[in-house]
Order: sequence, then C-alpha cells, then structure tokens
Amino acid sequence: MRKAKQRYNKKSMPWKTETSLFTQGKQTLLFLLAAFWLGGCAGKPWTEPLGDAGADAVTQQVDTLVARDARCGGTLEGDLVLFYESPLEKKALRGFLQFSMPSLYKFVMTNPFGQPLLVIAGDQNSFQAIYTLQKYYLAGSLRSFGLRNNIPEYFLKSDWGSLLTGRNLLPSQAITDIRKDRNGKGVWLTFQNKDRPGVAHLLFDREKEIFIERILENGRGQKVAEISYGDWVTLGECRQPLDISIAGLDYGTDIHIKLANVHISDEKKTYRLQPPPGFSQQFMP
Repeated sequence: MRKAKQRYNKKSMPWKTETSLFTQGKQTLLFLLAAFWLGGCAGKPWTEPLGDAGADAVTQQVDTLVARDARCGGTLEGDLVLFYESPLEKKALRGFLQFSMPSLYKFVMTNPFGQPLLVIAGDQNSFQAIYTLQKYYLAGSLRSFGLRNNIPEYFLKSDWGSLLTGRNLLPSQAITDIRKDRNGKGVWLTFQNKDRPGVAHLLFDREKEIFIERILENGRGQKVAEISYGDWVTLGECRQPLDISIAGLDYGTDIHIKLANVHISDEKKTYRLQPPPGFSQQFMP
C-alpha cells in the first residue's frame, strides 16, 4: 500500500468580512461557508501504520460502508443553529437548512419568533439572497464572493455534502495510508481523490462504523479543515451527525453546528430564488 507524503502547516487560511449595508447577510453566508472550511492548529493525531492484516480488514469494511452510504438519500433538511465565537464577537444563527448533494443549498434565517429575516440559496457556482426587512435582493457568483472575502478556491470546489453528513463515498482504492489513532479512538485513513487536489484524513470508529473526525489538506499540504462529528442518529439506512464542531481555529475562533428535526430523502431538489416584486436588486459579477 502506497503511503501518502506527510506535509503539514499549522497555519489555516484566514478570511475576513467587509462592512456594508447588508453585513448581516454577508456574515451569514460566510459563517455557513466557514462551517465547511475553517480549520484549526493541532499536532498529528495518528501514530504508526496499521499492519497488513489489519489494513486489509479495514479496507473491506470501508467498501461495505461506501455501499451503504451510496444508498442514502441525497437531500437533507432540518433546523440548524450555528454558533460562532471569537475574542471579538459572538453570534448565533438560527434557521432552516435544505441541502441537496452535491452542493445545492437553501438557508432561511429566522428571529427567535421564527419569522424569516434572510433567505440564501445557491450552489458552488452562484448564490442569491433575499433580505425581507430591507426588501432587497442580491445575486452573484460564489467565486466573486470568495475573492472578496478571501475564501480559497480549494474550499469552493470541495465536497460539501461529505463535510455536512460525515459520509465517505471514496472506495478503499483511494486509501493511501492507514494509521493508528494516538488516543485509541480508531484508525486514521488517508484518502486521495483523483478529481480533487489535496488529501482527506478520516478517523474511523470501526465498532460504530462512523467517521468521527475529518482533516482536509489542500494540494500544498496545508491543513484547511478539521471537523469533529457527534450525536449520531440513524435515519433509515443513513447515519447522520447532529453535532458538528470546528475548534482550535485561527484568532481563537470556534464554530459549532447543531442540527435537529433532520429528514433525509431521495428527492432531488433545486433552490433558486427570484426577486420578489417591489424589491431592490443588485447583481455581483
């Protein structure tokens, strides 16, 4: 089995939020994107490679789980609370999330009384936003949004569905290394996706048959995401984490996602927002 070249960088890639008339809406989209992307600083959580016999058993188990996850529905819907905390600010976003593989999303942000304040929808190419109180509609390319807010193109092209659901759809042939976990929580699997730059390190709990941590590295060996999953539920054939934490971020930032009332279906949905009558409109290139 070929071993992946180990390259690590303790710096994650920063992003910023610009002040504008609709800062709240921009921050909402930034926080949602950051929930999939931002990574922290930590030492290597794995140790020596697993022996050949153990590695063969793991790869067989991985292929079984890939077949299971491939049968799961591609659309997830549920209530979402996203907590964002840094030394400078604390924020909590509440609303309803709809996500369809591989990258279609819609998020309705509400106030504590459940009234919609902001609706954002899009995919990895574009987004639209409706500000209900200001009667304002904004649309543009996600690439332009990323350039304006220092979000790397690597993240914009990453597998958002796997990051949100904790699934792995890469077969055992994509594994380049298998190592023991430093704290005995399972085994670390390193995956190389030929269609995407970089590698993904997944901590596999063999007994529960779930991936409890995920570390992503870009094509330059820089860590760009470190995500932990918890509070798993079984929905049909699917396993879904309701608790997603991103800790140890640059500038002392933490992000924590809580899902509730989750429903997974086979229905393929698209989310496209149209400017409501009488709303002001702005378009970004």
